[in-house]
Amino acid sequence: MTISLKLDDSDRERIERQLASGRFADASAVVSAGLELLEEFDGARDRWLDVEIRARFADAEKNPERLISGEEVFARLEARHRSRESGR
Repeated sequence: MTISLKLDDSDRERIERQLASGRFADASAVVSAGLELLEEFDGARDRWLDVEIRARFADAEKNPERLISGEEVFARLEARHRSRESGR
């Protein structure tokens, strides 16, 4: 099967950099490697959503005393931001 792709200059440059590195024999190998990484990423995201998020939600239901309010989350983020800004 042949699929044609329309690449912008940035995509072409990225493929050319990969070819110049010597890691890949041709553009098809670069695209194939990118697609493999995309599938790995999608699988990891799906596992995170299916396993990690469910486990954290179940833990929150069992241990509501561990939860913090949205206001507390934002207060902590704001304090962290102020601390980083003052350190500059």
